[in-house]
This record gives sequence, C-alpha cells and structure tokens, in this order.
Amino acid sequence: MKNFYMPADIREADNIAAAKYGVPSVVLMENAAKNAARAAVELAGDPKDRFVILAGRGNNGGDGFAAARHLLIGGAAVTVLKSDADEVYKNDAAVNLAILRRFDGERLRIFDTPELTDSEISSLIGGARCVIEGLLGTGTSGAPRKEPARLIRLLEGCKNVLALDIPSGIDPESGGVYEPCIRAAETVTFLAPKYGMAFCPAADCCGRIITADIGVPPEAILPRRPKMSLYESGDLHRMLPEISRNIHKTERGNLLVYAGSGSYRGAPLLTVRGALRAGAGLVFAAVPDFIAPHISAELPEAIVLPLATRNGEVEGASASAVISEWLPKCAALVAGPGCGRSEGVEELFLWLWKNCRLPLLLDADMLWFYGRNLSELAPRADVLLTPHSAEAGRILGLTPAEVDSKRAECAFALTAKTGQALLKGRNTLVASSEELRMIAAGSPSLAVPGSGDVLSGIIGAFIAAGIPIADAATAGALAHGLAGEALEARLGVRGALAGEIADEIPAVLK
Repeated sequence: MKNFYMPADIREADNIAAAKYGVPSVVLMENAAKNAARAAVELAGDPKDRFVILAGRGNNGGDGFAAARHLLIGGAAVTVLKSDADEVYKNDAAVNLAILRRFDGERLRIFDTPELTDSEISSLIGGARCVIEGLLGTGTSGAPRKEPARLIRLLEGCKNVLALDIPSGIDPESGGVYEPCIRAAETVTFLAPKYGMAFCPAADCCGRIITADIGVPPEAILPRRPKMSLYESGDLHRMLPEISRNIHKTERGNLLVYAGSGSYRGAPLLTVRGALRAGAGLVFAAVPDFIAPHISAELPEAIVLPLATRNGEVEGASASAVISEWLPKCAALVAGPGCGRSEGVEELFLWLWKNCRLPLLLDADMLWFYGRNLSELAPRADVLLTPHSAEAGRILGLTPAEVDSKRAECAFALTAKTGQALLKGRNTLVASSEELRMIAAGSPSLAVPGSGDVLSGIIGAFIAAGIPIADAATAGALAHGLAGEALEARLGVRGALAGEIADEIPAVLK
C-alpha cells in the first residue's frame, strides 16, 4: 500500500523535520538528492555514463545540483543546464550550486540555458543516457512559462527522463496537466507521493513512481491520515479471513443475489459465479421465474429462488415476500445486475432499502432507482454503491465526462447516504466518509459485458464472509483487477469473457 499526501502536507513535514527533529533543510535536500542519483543510475544502467540535469530556480534545482555531485562521485559525466543565472538561486539551492561550482572540471559542465540556442540544448540532451528534470516543484502553479517552458518543449520525445519530485507541468493536487509538460519514464518523489500523481492524466506523465526517503521516518513527520491510499496486489491477502480446515459450507458466508430480467438473463449467472469463485458458501439466486431453469442448468451450485412475474416483469410484492423468507439464512445481499427498470423492480428496491437489514450492494439498475428516489431515502451505513461513470453521473446530476474529470470528488459525493461507494474505471476508487482508496490493478481485458456483474458477486462474497464493507470492496476490486491482468498475460486484451474473469479468481486468491 502506498499513501499519497497533499503537497502542503509534504512542505509542512519538511518544517516539522527541521523544527522538531533538528534536521536542517539542506540535509533533507542532500538525502533526497542522493536517492535521486541512485535512481538515475538504475535508469541509465551505468554509473559512469553521461547525464544531463535540468535545474530550475527553486528547490528542485537544488536537488538537481546535489544529485549532480553524487553522480560525479560515482564516475559519471554530468552536464548541468541551469534555467537562470547563479545569483537567482537562493537558500539550499544556492548552497548546493556553490558546492558544485568547486567541482567544475573534465566530467562536469555547467551552462545557463538562456545563453544557448535550441539546437545546442537539444545536442547536449541527445548525448545523455539519462536526463534528470528538476525545473519546477510543488510550489509552482499554472502552466510552465518562459525558460522552463522552453526546456520542457525541448525534452519532448526524450525517453529516459527522470523527474525530481514531480514532472514539471503537472498539478500535484488535482492530477491535471498543463502544456507543456514533462513525460517522464520515472519520477523519484521525495518522502511520499503527491496526491495528484495518482490521477490521470498526471499519472501517465509520472511513469514509474519511486519514493525516496529524506532521512527522517515518514511516520514521524507526515499526517496520520493520508489523503489517499493506493492498494496493490500484496495488500489483498491481509484483508481476507483465515479459512479453517474444519470449515462448513454454511460458515463461509451465505449470499443472496437478486438479478436478471428478460433482456439480461445471463447477469445472475455471472454474479453468482463471481461469488462462488470468490469463496462464498451458499449462494441464493433470486431471479424471475422464467430464468430459474436456465440458472439451475448452467450453475447447479446455486440455490435458485424463482420470483413470480407478470407480462415478463417481476411482481414487487411477491418478490419481497420470497426474499424476506431467505434473508435470515444470508449475511449479505447483492441487488441490481440486469434486473431492469420496471415498476415491480422499483417497488422491490424501496422494500429492500427500508426492510433489508443485511449489508446491501447496489449495482446496475438498482443504482438507477437509488438516484431516482435519493431525496426520499433515509441514510444507511451498510450499503455499497458500485457505479461506473455514467451511473455515477445520473446519481450526481453530472455527465460521465464530468465524473471522469473529478473522480475523487465524485466518489466522496456518492457516500452521502450510504457511507461508502466504489467508482469503477481505470484505477477504481473506493470511498468512505473519511477515506479514499485507489486500486492498483486492472486491464483493458476487463472492459467486456458482464465484467461488473462478476465484480458484484466477488465483493458480495467478501461482505458475506464478514469483511468490513470498505475492505470487501477494496479486496474485490483488487481480485477482479488482478484476474484481468492474468487474462491479459495469457490471452491479450481482446476476447476475454466475463465468465473467464470469474474463473480466474481462485488462482488470484491463492
């Protein structure tokens, strides 16, 4: 798990390191630069190769000057391209520039870029195995201007760029990108990643993110609660309960699934399959009566509860009566995949909201009814919403594009009545009233019909197993994403089926 913090938190952490622990800022810069130099050597592949460092006037430039010295110690040839004259640099940056000046020799060249032509700068950059970019830091705002903008444009197309702290031209708070902007192969960020670096399009500009220490334990100087946490494959298993060798099927967590309609007869199959593959105990499939024989034939492991229909639509009153009979046997309920938008389904939705005391996952068409009745619903803390951008937009009164442009804010907004929500998409978000999580797993192979149904089943199984709702959503999204990555590795990004996503889950959980 990686924790992301706001830039202001990082700046305050530097102040705490100096004021509380007595570590001068120039020492923090030294430690950061040493780690940056190490990352640059790894990117280049040879400590004695040629490096170019672009140094702006702020602390990022100072990091670059100190990194240049460490590269010289390792035997590298270093060219430093300064965006400003020496007298412009202040404080720690000026200290490190003055030190570096004393090493001027055969392996070190220092230039002021305003005195060079574009072709001269491009020639110097082209001769380097690795370019270290330290033009603008987190204290700047808006699009790069003047000399930094010129240098960034001259770096376009350069492959081995290592950005210091953040790539110049991104917004480290929002994840937005200005023009021009550095597109780095790697970013070595100091102390902790900045919040905006997790979100596209900034994330694409960062490349691989390496977190470098600054010589002070992060937990001593950073806020106790990060702005966001990124959950990775290694975090999955610590969220799953232990399985006793003596376990009985009814002790795994029973799940009730309400899904399906005349147009979406396969949705219940995929949801139930996802739940069973994720380790659920008994799974009860409450489906329209005309789907029931199909479910029994295709997935005999499920317990099928036929719901009476009239003219092909579920009757809300009779459906609620059937479901209420079986709820005491279950630990969670998933409602919505492929259920349609008939009056009977809306009646059932309202009944579930008022009367179902089990943790409730709402997906697909049930999210439509949630948005339609939002103002009249009493708050519940045991409901998980699982929308994609279009579904979230309908609930929040936004377009899908607007949701995608501010995913974190929308994920939090979705929790107003339920306390938690999962916003699907690239880097799925799980939000609760005070916490935001991002899922670092996934693949284009997951963008297929029925994939979301499988995800609902997986999460439902985890909730039924007794995992807290936010953890169940996180673990389910991780497992789903890792299954997609496994399918991509085996089949590529085209042609995977939703059922294959479900069938990949046991191997992922193993």
